[in-house]
Amino acid sequence: MTTFLLKSLGCKVSQYDGERLAEKLRVLGLVQIEDAPDIFILNGCSVTGRASQKVRQMLRAAKRNWPAVKLVLTGCEARLLTKRNEKLVEVDWLLKDADPVSISDMLAALAFDVQAESVNGAVVPVTARTRAFLKVQDGCSQFCSYCIVAHLRGEEWSRPIADAVSEARRLVEEGHRELVLTGIHLGHYKPSLLQLLKELEQVPGLDRIRLSSIESVEIDDDLLNWIASSAKACAHLHLPLQSGSDTILRAMRRPYNVAEFAAVVAKARARMPFVAVTTDLIVGFPGETDELFAETLKFLEEIQFSRIHIFKFSPRDGTPAATMSGQIDNSTKARRSEQVEAVWHKSAQTFYQRFIGRELEILWEGTTEGVLHGFSREYIPCAMPAADTRLLNQIATARGASCDSAVLTVRAL
Repeated sequence: MTTFLLKSLGCKVSQYDGERLAEKLRVLGLVQIEDAPDIFILNGCSVTGRASQKVRQMLRAAKRNWPAVKLVLTGCEARLLTKRNEKLVEVDWLLKDADPVSISDMLAALAFDVQAESVNGAVVPVTARTRAFLKVQDGCSQFCSYCIVAHLRGEEWSRPIADAVSEARRLVEEGHRELVLTGIHLGHYKPSLLQLLKELEQVPGLDRIRLSSIESVEIDDDLLNWIASSAKACAHLHLPLQSGSDTILRAMRRPYNVAEFAAVVAKARARMPFVAVTTDLIVGFPGETDELFAETLKFLEEIQFSRIHIFKFSPRDGTPAATMSGQIDNSTKARRSEQVEAVWHKSAQTFYQRFIGRELEILWEGTTEGVLHGFSREYIPCAMPAADTRLLNQIATARGASCDSAVLTVRAL
């Protein structure tokens, strides 16, 4: 019996790819465990230099913990090393692609004799979570100045609608109540993201469809109308901002300015007053003076995001931003990150307070010491003390009772 442990770093697309690889290994008869595996597979992220450092740290830690383990690196970091014809001495195998031939080559190279047969004649579920990722697009043609992903993921590719719907049906049959559509550039889905959404909407038993991340320039009236009117759509838009300064946005090669971004948010909120708007933000980009950072803080305060994923700029070799003048020191990045986090927590609490006394539909996903945890359609983290654990993996209506900047406490109706 060959065992493996797989960890994924990075974006939701990476999480999806890791889950699919784990599924393929389970189908081959390998057993997924959480400690002392025969094979440790790290699905690595390369979006920043810091991400690559984390990959190396995790690989070294795995070898310290389990000296006999075989180390496999896959994902964007494996693609980057292959592209550069580089090797990591601690890695036993670079798995660039997770196709059946590459997986078989890996297992043979690591001297594991595994027979290609399903476990008990059935496919093992991708994930035990109540929400599941559904990747429908890959590749990017945007080439932002700080990002290596477009160089690693290749040309844009869209999954055929019939194929996506087929996997959606399987995920629902496994018990998943919500699907999160993922892609490196989801808004570029072809032939039409709206057409795909309308097809997924017809899948029996699927209660929620959530968009993982989409560029603000790809939000049109038709998409907003679908989100506002569909019984299965989640009232949540994750719109990557990256900076609230037009000067920095131009240096980043982002395809919008702050006025255009704000206009999209305003239109979404006019159509859906209680929609959640979340974002990604980079602090300490080269050339970000105190004055330009102040512009970002002011913009964040105006937009009032309910969640901000904060990234301290980390030079990524091979990107224009890595050699730009005006690099920012780490202490300044840390201070700015804390300032953004303070704005975020304040706006999050303001948003959550709007739901006190209101009814929410919550998908309960886990429990800790008798407290249920889950997310509303608006991606609000919710908690209900001393709750009935039979609600796990169920969607139930509750009423907002109190909140802080981290969670909305609700009570059963």
